[in-house]
Amino acid sequence: MSIETLRLARDLYRNVNADPGHSPAWFSACMDDWVRTACQSRLDSGGGTLVLALGGYGRSRLFPYSDIDLLVCLPESGAPDPELLAQDLFLPLWDSGFDVGHGIRTVSETIDLAAADFEVLCSLLDARLLYGSADLFSDFQTAVARDLVIPLRAELFSWLAGRHEARHERFGDTAHLLSPSLKEGRGGQRDHQTTQWLETLCRMGGDSWPLLSASEREALSRSADFISMARVALHRVSKRKNDVLHLELQPEIAQLIGYGPATDRDSVERFLSGLHKAMAETRLLCRLCLDKARVLAGGAASGKPSAPAGLDFSILVADPANVLELFRHSAQTGIPIGWHTRRIIQDRFPALSLDLNWQKPIVSRFEEILCSAHAGHALDQMLEVGFLNLFVPEFSAIEHLVQFDAYHKLPAGPHLVETVRNLAAFDQDHEFMGDFLHSLRSDPCLRWAALLHDIGKGNGDHAVKGARLSRLILERLGYGDNFVQECAFLIEHHLLLVHTATRHDLGEESVVMELAQTLGSVRRLDLLTLLTWADSMATGPKAWNPWIENLLRETYFKTRKVLEYGLMSDETLVHRLSTLRDALRSSRPAHFSIRDFERFLSVMPARYLMQTAPKRIIEHIEQVHAFRECPDCGPFHLSWEHRPHSRSLRVTLVSTDRPGLFARVCAALVRHGMSVLGAELCVWDDKTVVDVFWVTEPLDMLYADQTVEAVQSSLFGLLADENRLDQLPVQITTRLRKVFALDRDLVSVRLDNGVSDFYTVLSIEAPDVPGLLATVSLCLYRLGVDLVFAKIATQKDKAMDILHIREGGEKIPDSECESLERSLCLLIRSLYA
Repeated sequence: MSIETLRLARDLYRNVNADPGHSPAWFSACMDDWVRTACQSRLDSGGGTLVLALGGYGRSRLFPYSDIDLLVCLPESGAPDPELLAQDLFLPLWDSGFDVGHGIRTVSETIDLAAADFEVLCSLLDARLLYGSADLFSDFQTAVARDLVIPLRAELFSWLAGRHEARHERFGDTAHLLSPSLKEGRGGQRDHQTTQWLETLCRMGGDSWPLLSASEREALSRSADFISMARVALHRVSKRKNDVLHLELQPEIAQLIGYGPATDRDSVERFLSGLHKAMAETRLLCRLCLDKARVLAGGAASGKPSAPAGLDFSILVADPANVLELFRHSAQTGIPIGWHTRRIIQDRFPALSLDLNWQKPIVSRFEEILCSAHAGHALDQMLEVGFLNLFVPEFSAIEHLVQFDAYHKLPAGPHLVETVRNLAAFDQDHEFMGDFLHSLRSDPCLRWAALLHDIGKGNGDHAVKGARLSRLILERLGYGDNFVQECAFLIEHHLLLVHTATRHDLGEESVVMELAQTLGSVRRLDLLTLLTWADSMATGPKAWNPWIENLLRETYFKTRKVLEYGLMSDETLVHRLSTLRDALRSSRPAHFSIRDFERFLSVMPARYLMQTAPKRIIEHIEQVHAFRECPDCGPFHLSWEHRPHSRSLRVTLVSTDRPGLFARVCAALVRHGMSVLGAELCVWDDKTVVDVFWVTEPLDMLYADQTVEAVQSSLFGLLADENRLDQLPVQITTRLRKVFALDRDLVSVRLDNGVSDFYTVLSIEAPDVPGLLATVSLCLYRLGVDLVFAKIATQKDKAMDILHIREGGEKIPDSECESLERSLCLLIRSLYA
């Protein structure tokens, strides 16, 4: 094969419309043909030189943009000229744009290097002969086994296990879960390679005990083929060596491997669910092999066979109650269930499936585990073994369900388990109202609601569907009507608190009164608040940030007061404000005179006093005072603090009210890569502005001060030059536009004059992109509409912005609302077109 023919084959292979037969094995075979042709002109096939394929090439799995790893093993004497060999073998590949990993060494040098570097040694386990004497290659493999594998096997097992854990830790955060690495991620191809290396080490060491059963090996092969197919498509779509499945690439890849059109969200989610299932299977079987390898290594070190790792009560698993007891004991001790026992448990599943009522007698034991402090660990193992799907068959439909958004970090099944785990970890000292809620963390109704709250995921309203399914499940398991109804209520309303907190003005008494009426009791409020927190934490960082935490806390206390006393206030609003002002007076800083302090209190609006913590009010007074005492410092004062647990900054702006101020702040932030996560806007009666923004942290916190200074500089410029507002950088990649196009309800804009007595409420739902809020606020400013109060939040991968607006001090006239809605909707949609 000529180099021109190889280039043509490569280009065909990289094409997104490639023939299905153009697979990693096909292209590896093409490369084999070329390498052999190139070697024939320089080497004697029966001579002492070996040309070997390593890595993915050695496994005959070359992906479209993979490196070509070649090793030339020279004889100890009479070796060909390495420079001439490189000229024939490597230069044509380099000149044709291939990435070639190469080495030219003698066999003894290769053995010495592999003994010192286990990365090199593992690469030799994949070695495949391309050119040279088969007998010499057999001798080479024997030397690798004799001199390296057998004496170093225990160390190799330990090294592979440590490498595996380090890689999983590195690729285990939210970003990697939402955009997994198909090569290095948890359950990716590196895990599959690890199982192959472990089996090769065992075989070369003379062990006859197989690490995997025939059915497990078949399952691993199916999963590996699926991941391989996805990685080929990923390379083709990316047009480069890219192994990270970024969100914006997922629709196109789903279409490329046959799941349906890229414009269909369901197709993408089915692909992602299949991928998660394959990666979960690979991860689990890799761990099984590592555990067995540790047993082998332990036996080799002690000179006697080592017992299998994990709990082994296989003789008892005929009784489902004993199976549950095994899960409970494993959770309490932290010792996993042994793989042999897992297999025996799974062998019992067909018989249990024939018995329609086997769950009922053991429900109390399951509930005991569900309500324990170790529930998360036990449920993890139930999910892995498949027992949870058997106990609650409805679970199997959503276990691997992956939602196509930048919001949910876990598939539905693991997300439900993570929600229960969060409740189990909630204690009296927890920063989110632990002193109020911790006593209910083990409530059976709450734990069942946590386990089942997303059981209705899929098509339709999952909360309503989930409530209906939960009734059927709990009734089937023998629970009474009151328990079933309470649990179903929590599931149906598990989004109620966060939606109320982020979408409505809690200063409107009718909002809290209606919420209290829906809940009906303090107990329901407590349980729903705990469920909301646990669900949000399990979802991901976009679902829980300081802004949402503060709003939920405020919602809780206001609603609790109504449920306990029947009114939002203790007696009257005047009394509440008086009490708040007295509390502030008792905290007056010594350097403020009573007279000056009273001036500050007199201009603070009632809404601000009731919705801001006294500690923050004192801080704001200090900042307003500093702003007023330094007239030469400019038209505003900006301060910030880092909130590391939520990876955000809390930015406080003090200024004097002027039209378009909010739009300018948003524009300044977005120009420096900082998105608004939440905002509290307030104008005091003397036109002093105190605005608080929660924004995404800079890419590098080492330069946070410089970033904030740059924001300040931009804001100065925007305040000085009106024309600079027209240069807002809302830039969206073509692929990301395709992602947004999958949203069935891309943009929703609604104006409502009935929600508030004083303001028109503008509700906006749109894909969350930098510059969205700046664009909307700028539009309102241009139209002469005043923004008085705002709730900025992100739900799922959408911005959920609630803006309280007025025009000329009055609500927007009803006759103008429809026109403004249409204008804003067209403006926002144009960002994604």
